[in-house]
Formats: sequence, C-alpha cells, structure tokens
Amino acid sequence: MRRSDEAGTARREEILRRATELFLNEGFAGTSMSALAQACGLQKASLYHHVPSKEALFIACVTEGYNRELAALRAIRDDAALTDDDRLRHAMAELYRITVDSPVGRMSPLIAEVSLRFPEAARAFHDGFISQEHGIVGAIIARGLENGSFAPHDHLGIEHLIFGPVVTLALSRRMFASHPALEETYPVARVRDSHTAMVLQLLRAGTAMPDGG
Repeated sequence: MRRSDEAGTARREEILRRATELFLNEGFAGTSMSALAQACGLQKASLYHHVPSKEALFIACVTEGYNRELAALRAIRDDAALTDDDRLRHAMAELYRITVDSPVGRMSPLIAEVSLRFPEAARAFHDGFISQEHGIVGAIIARGLENGSFAPHDHLGIEHLIFGPVVTLALSRRMFASHPALEETYPVARVRDSHTAMVLQLLRAGTAMPDGG
C-alpha cells in the first residue's frame, strides 16, 4: 500500500472512531453533521468529501473498523493447537470482550433505537458484522461435531443460547451503568464463565431437535 493510501485509511479510521464516540454520547438524532465535523477536526464541507450524509457515516461506523474483532475470532477458529472445548471457550471470551467492551458492542443499543426509522443501519450492521460473527462461531461448533467432541444439537437454539446472554449482559451494563452495584449485579467474568460452562455441557450432551427442526 502506498503511503498516501495508508494515510487515507488512517484518516478514515480516525473519523469513524470520533464519529462513533459522538453518536454514542449524543444519539443518532442528536448528532448533526456540523458536530460530527467538529469532533473529527474538519470543516463541514471537508467531512462531506469523506461521506455523503450523516446516515452514510453512521452506517460506516457500524460496518467498518471491526476487522480486528472478526480477525481475532477467525484466528481462534483456525488455531489447530486448541481442543474443540478450548476453541469455543476462547471464542466466547472474545464475544464477551467485543460485545461488552468494544465500540461495536456499545453501538448495539443505538442501532436498536434507530432501526425502525433507519432500517438500513440495522441491515448493514447485521450483514457486515453480526452474521459473520455467527458464522465463525458456527464453524467452531461444526468442527467439534465433526471431531466427535460435541453431540448433535438444535443448531438455532444453541446459536441463540450463545449470543443472547452476551447481548443481554452488554445492554444491562449500559442501561444500568450508574448503578452502585453494577459489578456485583452484572459481573462480566462470572457470567461469561458460567455461560460458557453451560453451553459446553449442552454441546457435549446434545439437545433434542424441536418438532420440524
């Protein structure tokens, strides 16, 4: 990559990082292009050189910049030195880190808030990130099935069992961020470890397929 291309990529990443923080702090409706330009250290006209609209910038914020998160999950999926159990443990630990602590996870409540009047954002987030996350974890489980480490199970049920509690914990921690007993009521490590143990227990034992499943 040429130096000018690298500089352009770095500049776009910085714009997305600053825009994401402003959207998180002010909400979608409460964030103007003028405020976004100021947060990014640009004139408003210069920001329009990078993105055509606030909507386009929001979509970029929820679809770009998360390659590292997906790459980390793919590395776990492809690590031949791990056992099937440990591969899933590492993947779930990464899911908790991404969903609870990273900007992409912190954007989830905002995406839910704007999805009805701005459905393009939700679709872009799903197709650009969520579906890939699910696909990587699904491949990890499929490998365990092939190796005989996991028993046949209800695929959709396990998928929701894995991702649902992570999202719920992240939303709860954001909703009750000022709660004085936040860490005691919504502890990340304890919930993660208990959740992972239950998922592994079900995968080893297998689960009955629902009628028509």
